Amino acid sequence: MKNLKNKLLCIGIILLFVVSFGCTEKEQDETNTPAPETTNPPETTVAPNNPPVAKFSMFPEDPRDTQKITFKNESTDPDDDPLRFEWYVDEEYNCACFSISEKLSEGEHTVRLVAKDVNGNKDEYELKFYVSGTFIKEDVSELVLRREEVGMWSLVADEYLGENSYHTVLENGENRIECTVEKYDTVEDAENKFKEYFVMTFPYPTIGNETTYEENDVIHVIFRYGNLICKISINTNLEDAILYSKIWGAKLNQVG
Repeated sequence: MKNLKNKLLCIGIILLFVVSFGCTEKEQDETNTPAPETTNPPETTVAPNNPPVAKFSMFPEDPRDTQKITFKNESTDPDDDPLRFEWYVDEEYNCACFSISEKLSEGEHTVRLVAKDVNGNKDEYELKFYVSGTFIKEDVSELVLRREEVGMWSLVADEYLGENSYHTVLENGENRIECTVEKYDTVEDAENKFKEYFVMTFPYPTIGNETTYEENDVIHVIFRYGNLICKISINTNLEDAILYSKIWGAKLNQVG
């Protein structure tokens, strides 16, 4: 019986030793386990906003004083920001338009475009160029408005009024168009003569360098084209007068 007790005591001591050793080893493992590494979130950087690039092209590249010059906006922005524009012609503010068209006098001119984005960044583009004066040498009989250029009108008169003046008359029923062109030796002579025609400005835009007025139910449009004085008179309406004047101006552009 005594031996049995001794055996049980020994077994208990052994079990206690085994349990104690296992707990100690577990504590050591937990103590030696490295702490998980902590990483800081990456820093966020804001990309800088780039300024726009102002740019425009001009057509025609070698303009004359009788031609309307188109300045086409070709500005871009690297960040695709919305842009605002300011145009300056000969250092004077013109408009906040996208593109512009101007008719300029003979001589040197400067056009400047300012492009601004929504963040306050801006860029400028400037172009200096020369506008040539227009001088027509052709026979005046070839410079009037012709029947084939105005549609279904009958030719009533086709005549010289002098060495440097030509006159045509076209009719369509009761409607009547008269077209007269006078050629002067110099542009300055034409300019001085043209000042005499400014009778009354009609409230309607026409081609540049002109006066428009109404007299006895006939609308007159007179414009200078280089060394030419051109006059169209029509008894229909203002829209027709403007249309045929522009057709005539386009024809002269091809000649000059």
